[in-house]
Amino acid sequence: MLLGVFVGLGSYFLFSRDLPQLPNDLRKINLSLATEIYSADGERIKVLGQRYPVPLEDISPNFTNAIIAAEDASFYRHKGLDHRALMRALYMNIRERKILQGGSTITQQLSKNLFFSFERNWVRKVKELLISFQLEATFSKEKILEAYCNQIYFGSGAYGVEEASQTYFRKRARDLTILQGALLAGLPNSPNYANPFKNYERSMRRAEHILIRMVKEHLISSEEKNEALSSSLELIRPREDDNPSRYFLNYVLAKLESKYGKEFVHFGGLKVFTTLDTRLQGFAQRSALSHLEALESKMVNGVGKKYLQVGMVSIENQSGAVRVMLGGRSYSNSQFNRAVSNNRLPGSSFKPFVYLTAMEQNGFNPASIVKDEPVAFEIQGSSPWEPKNFSDKYAGDIILKKAMMRSLNSVSAKLIQEVTPEKVIKAARQFGVTSPLGNNLSLALGTSGVSPLEMASAYSTIANLGIYNEPYFVERIEDFKGNPLYENFYHGVQNYAPKSIYPLLNMMQGVIDGGTGRIVRQMGFKHPAGGKTGTTNNFKDSWFDGFTKDFSTSVWVGYDNNEPMIDRHAHGLTGASAAAPIWTLYMEKALQGKNQVKFPIPEGIKFEKVDVFTGTLADSQSTETMNIAVKEETVILPRAIETIPVELDLFEPSTTSGLTNVPSP
Repeated sequence: MLLGVFVGLGSYFLFSRDLPQLPNDLRKINLSLATEIYSADGERIKVLGQRYPVPLEDISPNFTNAIIAAEDASFYRHKGLDHRALMRALYMNIRERKILQGGSTITQQLSKNLFFSFERNWVRKVKELLISFQLEATFSKEKILEAYCNQIYFGSGAYGVEEASQTYFRKRARDLTILQGALLAGLPNSPNYANPFKNYERSMRRAEHILIRMVKEHLISSEEKNEALSSSLELIRPREDDNPSRYFLNYVLAKLESKYGKEFVHFGGLKVFTTLDTRLQGFAQRSALSHLEALESKMVNGVGKKYLQVGMVSIENQSGAVRVMLGGRSYSNSQFNRAVSNNRLPGSSFKPFVYLTAMEQNGFNPASIVKDEPVAFEIQGSSPWEPKNFSDKYAGDIILKKAMMRSLNSVSAKLIQEVTPEKVIKAARQFGVTSPLGNNLSLALGTSGVSPLEMASAYSTIANLGIYNEPYFVERIEDFKGNPLYENFYHGVQNYAPKSIYPLLNMMQGVIDGGTGRIVRQMGFKHPAGGKTGTTNNFKDSWFDGFTKDFSTSVWVGYDNNEPMIDRHAHGLTGASAAAPIWTLYMEKALQGKNQVKFPIPEGIKFEKVDVFTGTLADSQSTETMNIAVKEETVILPRAIETIPVELDLFEPSTTSGLTNVPSP
């Protein structure tokens, strides 16, 4: 006992100078500054930790009894520290070798709200305990309980029992029934896990457990418990929240809480300035909804086939700032964020990484000839892989640029076989793709899941001519006094030389100007742009990823249950029909009033007019020609007038499976 006294006195003198000063009225704790979150265009889009305190006499005993039974049964008997609860928690935690119980009293939990710091260690725990002793010595139990009831978080954005009562039951806290009080008392310990809006059965099991504890603590009788369990909960419908910014907000909050701690983020009186542009976010939501509704009017009826979903991200190329994040068509119906989930396959929108790897590693260029034909690849321990073109038609000899414009699967498969999947994966990493990628040939056709956030960031690197800007979401954070706590300084990394990227960029412009993405031009979009469509097997995923000089935007469309997207005429939805129109509608609005800015042509680039089927310089015999961009050192040969003798062997094809990385004479 003497040792404990000396340790306590020593701790007090050691830490007392760092302890915050207690207010003369505990209600002032409830008026702690709320954290405000702002968009890039100056709109206050969220306030955290805002409370509406009420006096203890305006809180039903049905709740206060329940919260004491749930959190601190010996509340009226201890002086800030429950020795038995603490020893029991220590024993359980040591026995299970993980933290299962906290042992904190209501007074200790209240003391946490006086600390707005980054400390998350034993020193802070000691300080909290010392503050709880001060609280107990200074204020009555009733004042401590009142402050606690007005502080705690109940989930669904509700801070304090009054707001929680309104949120879940649309009634005053003084009017809560025994069952309602027990349900609310079960929320602070796990506001998401036991939330009745999300899992009604789980929340009721938690409420029943608290009612049993109330009987054990002689706060209610067994008869009252049984009557409560047989009564109606009168839970209201959750307030609909269709604010399209909620996906972005929740994603950013999760990042901030992980870095700084939830208490500091929610109760620190911070000002968080994000990259979100609410004007562009509104354009994105309206563009997506209008097109999805038009598509659904043509779809096959049936269970699970009437609610198309969308994931969308738009990034400012110059900085990497995420201006738009649309995680679904309706936040109130589904909080799952499809914009950052990497569970959907990108299909052909992954092909630019394959093409670039072939041009960088194996000497290909946009005029190189590849034979588009049926192919089969032997796979050890498995049946041969036979990738087929979308239309099941083949073009024969064709230049790379045209192959990309037509999104020919056999060509992409041949390229990845030559360069190896490992090198393609390495290239994708240089563009910011972080999701796991399968080390197999089918990667050429986008068979590994990625997120719209990753794809927008990757395509932004192409628009930036090889400069990768890591996407970011917060510009700066200020404390309650206006002092800067964090500020983002973006600096791009030149992962590829501009003259290496520009030929790929030019090829992707061709996709929009006359390839699988030509719907963009047909809808009247006039800004210089590049992009790529993506459609997976059985029409389960539709993508369009594209960029202008200002923005890179990725759009995914599909069903959450992975059902094929088939219309009433048995036609599947492709990247061109489902995702590209949303991209176009949004980008048209986002760039309204802006000049049509061309992509700068880097040094070391030249343009040539070539024959699409021979890869040679175009002449009078060419039936189809195309302008290409290549490095200045690239030699494009004229069409041969006569056959070169075999013994010279000047242009022996250097590749396999019908690949030729220089034009054949």
